[in-house]
Amino acid sequence: MKIFVDSSIILAFLAGQDERAYKTVEDIEDGIVTGYINAIIVDEVIHGYLRPTTRLSSRRIRQLLAKRNKKTIELIKNDVEPVLRLFISLPISLDPNEKINTIEEHGLMPADSIIVLTCKHHGIDTILTFDEDFKRVPWLNVIP
Repeated sequence: MKIFVDSSIILAFLAGQDERAYKTVEDIEDGIVTGYINAIIVDEVIHGYLRPTTRLSSRRIRQLLAKRNKKTIELIKNDVEPVLRLFISLPISLDPNEKINTIEEHGLMPADSIIVLTCKHHGIDTILTFDEDFKRVPWLNVIP
């Protein structure tokens, strides 16, 4: 089964917040499910993990990364990267008009429209997410 996995699931797994997220990652590790992500998810997971873990602002995290702060980089490499490697990362190639039309048609945020179009372009009709906004896309099966 091919499933696109939203950052909300991966972040819940990293935080140990939800049994469903744990089960998803376990199923991917066991080869029961093939999990897909894209660069938007990678960005959201890294940022979404660093903010609560470091308890720093985005501005301060940006400064630490610019200085190649070893502790911050190690958080990404040791905690986030092993989880992200479980997923197949799909390329993003979008026509700006298609993105804008998707935002308008489904009332989505720009990043969510990229996720939807990634699914569409790669023939994935199921997304695992805690984000209710994806339910506005009629052809996309949203679980849980």
